[in-house]
Amino acid sequence: MTFEDMSSQLARDPFIPLRLHMVSGKTIEIRISDEAWMLEHCVMVIQRRIHPADDTGYDVIALHNIERIEQLYGLEPAGEV
Repeated sequence: MTFEDMSSQLARDPFIPLRLHMVSGKTIEIRISDEAWMLEHCVMVIQRRIHPADDTGYDVIALHNIERIEQLYGLEPAGEV
């Protein structure tokens, strides 16, 4: 995964929710654009909970550990109904 690939997905307007597939088999969802920030060689993803006060941490994922990005079309961003 390149910096340009990941940053272009996060910069889409309107944002399309994403699922990151890691080389380890783990998946991480990014439901809204401000849940993830690009760093130099990685992406930082906030671990969101139902209530914002329950946010407990974040994952920092090296771009070379992301196997592919799946766009979750038809999935409403978190917080919208």
